[in-house]
Amino acid sequence: MAQLDPRRQPVRLTPMVFATVAALTVGTLIWRVFQPTPGILPGMALDPGAVMALETEAYAVASARPGFDQPEQVSILVRSGETLSQAIARTGVAPADAQAAVNLLSQAFDVVNVRAGMSIQAAIAKPALGSGQPAQLLGLTTRTGPAKQLTLTTSHDGAMRLRVLEENVRDERRVAIGTIDGSLFTSAAALGATPAVTNNVMKLFAHKLDFERDIKAGDTFKLIFDRKVTESGRTVETGKLLYAEIEAKGGINRFYSFQRAGEKEPQYFDETGKNIRGFLLATPVDGARTSSGFGVRRHPVLGFMKMHTGVDFAAGSGTPIVAAGDGVVQDAKWWGGYGRWVRVRHTGDWQTGYAHMSRIAVQPGQRVKQGQIIGYVGSTGRSTGPHLHFEVWYKNRPINPKDAKVPQGTILGGKELQAFMARKREIDTMIAMADIKRGDEKQALAMNSPAKSAPVAAAPAPVTLVSHERAQERTKTYAALKPALSSTRGMN
Repeated sequence: MAQLDPRRQPVRLTPMVFATVAALTVGTLIWRVFQPTPGILPGMALDPGAVMALETEAYAVASARPGFDQPEQVSILVRSGETLSQAIARTGVAPADAQAAVNLLSQAFDVVNVRAGMSIQAAIAKPALGSGQPAQLLGLTTRTGPAKQLTLTTSHDGAMRLRVLEENVRDERRVAIGTIDGSLFTSAAALGATPAVTNNVMKLFAHKLDFERDIKAGDTFKLIFDRKVTESGRTVETGKLLYAEIEAKGGINRFYSFQRAGEKEPQYFDETGKNIRGFLLATPVDGARTSSGFGVRRHPVLGFMKMHTGVDFAAGSGTPIVAAGDGVVQDAKWWGGYGRWVRVRHTGDWQTGYAHMSRIAVQPGQRVKQGQIIGYVGSTGRSTGPHLHFEVWYKNRPINPKDAKVPQGTILGGKELQAFMARKREIDTMIAMADIKRGDEKQALAMNSPAKSAPVAAAPAPVTLVSHERAQERTKTYAALKPALSSTRGMN
């Protein structure tokens, strides 16, 4: 029989593990009392007294396995090319029992096309030394989706029961108000924002703030985004970012989402209706550092002084390169010392060039949007290491991308500005409502806190201010929704 992966040694029964095993056994006892027939069992609610009585019995049952050691919690990761039953059998469980568990699990999800890396938590009772018996599978639990969890338990007589917990998912418009503690990613994640939402926020503010140096602990942020959320508060999917605000460096920057007529995707504007997106991006590759500037320099390969007609950005090979602005691809080819090269023509006699790519992702004649991936960082042509050589041309002459006075972004006017201002008022109202609600909750917390003179047995647990409200159905016209408030910190 296959042995357990030595890197994943079983954990001896701790109080937490014992509680887990007991919880699984409680489930078994509940099902034996209320659902004696085998198969998939629905969730059910018991009064606290009944649950406590079952928990007491569960502790006794979980530890009373004649001929077996105390239960252990074992983490199982399905390996590449391994079946689910083989993964379970690696714990020492008899292959027949592992297959029986899989057969029952197959009634709730696809057990054939299981991906490598799937995680399972199992409760295993190993035989006493010298007994020669296989281990017993007491139970296991696994999550098969963001809102779906399966729990399998084995009773004393060997009968297996499966419980499927599938939470309802609802649409919600989220108003997240928080204080940065650590990083924007971790602080926003605590309020339900996914990395995709936070990445979008960082891109919006990239031309205003340096997130490494300008953001300090205690700076505040406000976000509004749509999401799909389970009943327990787990974010299943996030939709569009409607609003982003960061207060840092002694100032506040706010950006509003607004979809212009004829556009497929919304854009972001400041309070005056000015598009925050410039005509050309100054840095068309994320996470890069400037390794060489514009001007005369000693060429690192040729060894003599030569005009450097662009800016070099050092980045790892394979890092995506994006179009600096909307335009049409003129060149997508190998071009001598530039290696794999792309040139994009923009409006008003402006062009940009991208050299030394490892791979090109566009074709000549193709229209591209600002931020669209056009290739990947490499070291092709005359290059000493992976980097992007970026050029900006105006009227067929190269100019310094750092100093280029490119046209500013769109400024809304007329009816479009009126529509934007109506959208802005709607978003401002959501923020104001959330701020009022947040203030009321903080006041209620303060009123409910014990007086200083009153005897207190133990210090109260730290409070995280989080509240959820069901949002109304979203509509294509973005009708006003009742926001779901989430906030942290700000208690002092």
